[in-house]
Amino acid sequence: MSGHELVRPSRDGDQFHYHWAARQCLKLLPGQTDLVAITIEGASAKEDESDEIEAGEQLIDVGLYFGAESLHKARLIRYIQLKHSTRAANEPWTASGLKKTIKGFAERYVQLVERFNDADVIQRFRFEFITNRPIETKVREALADLASGNAAQHPNLHKVLIEYAGIDKTQAAQFFKLFFTKGGEGALWEQRHLLAYDISAYLPDADYDAPIQLKDLITRKATTEFESDPSIHRHDVLRALKASEEQLQPAPCLISDQAGTLPREQEQEILQALLAAEHPIVIHADGGVGKSVLAARLVASMPIGSEAVLYDCFGDGLYRSSINFRHRHRDALVQIANELAAQGLCHPLIPTAYADTKQYMRAFLHRLKQAVELLRASAPEALLCLIIDAADNAEMAAEEQGEPSSFVRDLIRIPLPDGIRLAFTCRTHRRSRLGASPEAHEIELRPLARTKAHTIFVDSILQRPVMTLQNLLFSAVRTRASRHW
Repeated sequence: MSGHELVRPSRDGDQFHYHWAARQCLKLLPGQTDLVAITIEGASAKEDESDEIEAGEQLIDVGLYFGAESLHKARLIRYIQLKHSTRAANEPWTASGLKKTIKGFAERYVQLVERFNDADVIQRFRFEFITNRPIETKVREALADLASGNAAQHPNLHKVLIEYAGIDKTQAAQFFKLFFTKGGEGALWEQRHLLAYDISAYLPDADYDAPIQLKDLITRKATTEFESDPSIHRHDVLRALKASEEQLQPAPCLISDQAGTLPREQEQEILQALLAAEHPIVIHADGGVGKSVLAARLVASMPIGSEAVLYDCFGDGLYRSSINFRHRHRDALVQIANELAAQGLCHPLIPTAYADTKQYMRAFLHRLKQAVELLRASAPEALLCLIIDAADNAEMAAEEQGEPSSFVRDLIRIPLPDGIRLAFTCRTHRRSRLGASPEAHEIELRPLARTKAHTIFVDSILQRPVMTLQNLLFSAVRTRASRHW
């Protein structure tokens, strides 16, 4: 085989590494895991600046850091070596092929044990070997016996693997509990297709440039330019996808916390209507009656197992400002989806420059389905409620901008996955702006009634100044008397 023919398979191996690592980088996005960093070609420079662990460094093609990059603070660190073969893809990997990997990772394990205790290392560190080739059956069985402590099915191979580790039997028994192999991983061409597929799950449209940009990020991190900083973080991934943290939360709720407010007579009635409604409900009233307060209280009153998201169309009066728009699909649907993603209920929705309203709606509905299915996996009767406050303001903003409509008109009429409940609040005289179907259920919110509880509460507030004044006068008299005596 000529030297030229040897170079191409080597390049295949590099590309396999880059595409595989790029797919792992998507797990840095919100709500997936507590993964905080991924390193390329080595361990993180932030592992421990005072006393670096060097053993096995050359084996680490990818490092996955959960919770933190510091050795002391990380919840879990996975050191991964990747191996790819183009010409021998179907040839099983033998024990001898694992010799350098086992030896290098075992040495790193020993250094970690010297820094931490055995129990801590077992809890927080993993060593992995991943390849597109199959692992020989006997090797897999021998490694499984070593990890479990079972009697050896293949005594000679059992002994050889311990010798490869180059450490005493007691330490080897602990090390092999942390060493994992995975064969049959998708080869280069499959990794390339999987990367494009995986990225499409995060975007509203088909951005053909996104996989290239993300893979290019990995390629550059593998060069000497980033030798001293091989880590990739969330903001790096977002930048490669032409987005930012701010764009993931374009319209956060500005309605103040209503934890200290008193319930109103209709609250339970409206909550039950929402939970039972098969069609959207429209809660309407004049200004100042308390629609936003009710909306916030409904979110806090969900049954156990169910979840709710409150979307604020008014935005403390900023909804007309161009830098605070809340009526567009790329504002509202992205905000709601990413609040669900932050709870681990669905994939994040990363906005793109060219996605249209149809694509945003389709991507949003997919995330609603993901979220309610996940909720119902734990609680079969669980519901996901979306409460859109001041929906009429969104329509007013769209009209002022000369746009056909806001997201409200699409959301209120589109068929939703089973288990989703929708509520909109608006002023009574603006109900028609929402474009609700005839099946929508309208509920008029009555002004807050003066119940006995309210009376006691208000009276106690009114009495406080008098009581305070009396206490001040008595205190002054006592102080004057004590000085006199």
